[in-house]
Amino acid sequence: MRLSRPPLIRFFSTPRVAVIGSGPAAFYTSLDILKYDIPVQIDMFEKRPCPFGLVRFGVAPDHPEVKSCQERFHDASKDPRFQFFGNVEIGRDIKLKELYDNYDSIVYAYGSSRENRLGIAGEDHPAVINSRDFVGWYNGDPRNQDLNPPLDKAGEVTIIGNGNVAMDIVRILLAPAKHWENTDITPYALDMLQKSIVRKVTVSARRGFLESKFSNKEFRECLELDKCGVAFTGWGAETFEPLLAGMKLGRVEKRRLQLVQKYCQPAAEGKSWRLDYLQTPLGIKVDPKQPSLLKETIFRKNRISPSGEIVPTEDLSSVSNQLLILCIGYKGEALAEFDELNIPFDTNRGAIPNREGRIEGMERSYCVGWIANASRGSINSTVADSSMVASHVVADLGKVQDSAKKGREAITKLLAQRNVKAINWDDWIKIEQYERSQGRKLTDFNSMLSVCNDGS
Repeated sequence: MRLSRPPLIRFFSTPRVAVIGSGPAAFYTSLDILKYDIPVQIDMFEKRPCPFGLVRFGVAPDHPEVKSCQERFHDASKDPRFQFFGNVEIGRDIKLKELYDNYDSIVYAYGSSRENRLGIAGEDHPAVINSRDFVGWYNGDPRNQDLNPPLDKAGEVTIIGNGNVAMDIVRILLAPAKHWENTDITPYALDMLQKSIVRKVTVSARRGFLESKFSNKEFRECLELDKCGVAFTGWGAETFEPLLAGMKLGRVEKRRLQLVQKYCQPAAEGKSWRLDYLQTPLGIKVDPKQPSLLKETIFRKNRISPSGEIVPTEDLSSVSNQLLILCIGYKGEALAEFDELNIPFDTNRGAIPNREGRIEGMERSYCVGWIANASRGSINSTVADSSMVASHVVADLGKVQDSAKKGREAITKLLAQRNVKAINWDDWIKIEQYERSQGRKLTDFNSMLSVCNDGS
């Protein structure tokens, strides 16, 4: 459905819009702009040959309903006003200044790629893995296909952080391997899960239970692993009391506690997992007998003040683990030419400063998604933000009296001059069809490009 053009706005030419990134924020913003009955060209730039960002590489294999938005994104390709440029990295293949020279508006929607760090001794050990790499490994991100986490040697795993990604990883580690057989998990990940000896997973967080970042839905999915013989352990009255002191519970929190009370079991001999709260990691010790693995993680215990603040104590504890997975979030990074072009960037937050998606101090420059919101937000919030940014883009384009920008015509010539093979939407369809025929994802970029070149 197309929306009527904004009132009192007349378009005397066809303005050009460049969108950097191809995840949910990029596609929803593009689709919302296309809904308006206006002359416009939207060109989307993605450094990988394949689109969809975290929908392809970040969603758990057993959550196909979340990935279903890809079908919606295909709608953009049906509009002649839209074009996809995959395998084109801004800053490498096309300079950011060249985008500004050839487009009336720029939308930054390239997400957050740098993982946060703990800043403690031992963090660089190979048995300490960040969640981006681990999730990319089982989801087929070509950058992570050689990760090979030692699940066949690690009986105990600790996860730092307790958001939805942590819950996904609990399921990956403890669900029976057959649970993943009919999903799009990578063959090499499935093979490792079949060899896995992981029996105990500890999820550790700095704050309390009520501040948990996971949703009740994701929490319940992990608790329901009890049907597969995986016990949720470690909770009793002595656990609840310090976490709930002086707390007022809302509906969501009450439901979360009900889930704990329903599923918690005594210590189990088989597979199990637990939640540890009010713990800050201080150090990581390596196993002297097996230097490729860890021995334990050292934590400082915290307490909650009457005002709800986290207060460190003098008490220390340790958790035995051979593998540590960090789920402590991500930060965005500035593109190479930001300083040169005076584009603002908040390095502390890892985000582009903006007001409702309009970049501060810049004309017709916008940001949306994690690069705008400091790596926060769900698919649902992204939908709302994208709609808002799209409305700003359209309103501001109405002030362009006569665009002389060349857009995709100029970019196509530059790519040809530089011998850059841009992946268009027809190429992506070839990749997608090949993957479906093989029943698996392609997990290296060269294979994707080969499929496009030979038409397989």
